[in-house]
Amino acid sequence: MFQFFRNSESKSCKRENAKDMKITEINHFSHHHKLKLSYSGTPYQCDGCKELGFGSCYQCNNEKCDFHLHENCGVAKPIATHSFFKNINFKYEKKGKQGKTCKACGKDVQGFMYKSKETYLHPSCLELPSTLNGNFNGRSLRLNLKVKAPTKCLICQNKEISKGKLKGWAYISSCGKHCYHVGCVNNLNFENWKMGYFNQSQSGGVTNGLVFEENRGSSSGRKENERPLMRYALNLIVQAVLGAVVSSWIS
Repeated sequence: MFQFFRNSESKSCKRENAKDMKITEINHFSHHHKLKLSYSGTPYQCDGCKELGFGSCYQCNNEKCDFHLHENCGVAKPIATHSFFKNINFKYEKKGKQGKTCKACGKDVQGFMYKSKETYLHPSCLELPSTLNGNFNGRSLRLNLKVKAPTKCLICQNKEISKGKLKGWAYISSCGKHCYHVGCVNNLNFENWKMGYFNQSQSGGVTNGLVFEENRGSSSGRKENERPLMRYALNLIVQAVLGAVVSSWIS
């Protein structure tokens, strides 16, 4: 299992101090109560884009509602760009489109999305960090987001998510040994979430992080001594896909 550690559209809003510039409370068209910026200690399904999230989110305080929005879904930009698409603007849309898939992860766009002609992106995929930095037992690890996998993904054992149809974005380590499709990690998250493998880890009544049980088939054929670093790399990407990346890991 992995242990994840964390740091201890709106018309009206409240902001934190100027340093952080966080919108702490919003009225959102998708819900009839006010939503407050909160920290979710367990994964949730965003009621906007329908994708999983963890950590910072806009949440309804009414327990009967169980309503969450990714922070990026709650204060979505009407127009967005991405470095993978030069001179292209993506327009924010409130409804998904049946039969259309996200260019980044290959999953259906079922809710909030960004669209440019026939290219679709989940808000959470559009905001994926371009680089993840970590340190494992004194060894630095750098993972870069690429528009396609240069080597086989360690989960699906393929370069493409859907052969001949969709290549899918991937995180690849600078050493070239660790490659994971964003879509494969996304699917792994959903599988583990549905099976109840995401849990709160308690220490003295305080949630320290997130426990994630690895899919045993995800690293078949790899040397046993490589597994700890592989798990650490996957750990970073899982958190990035869930939107729970610690800021010091991003550059």
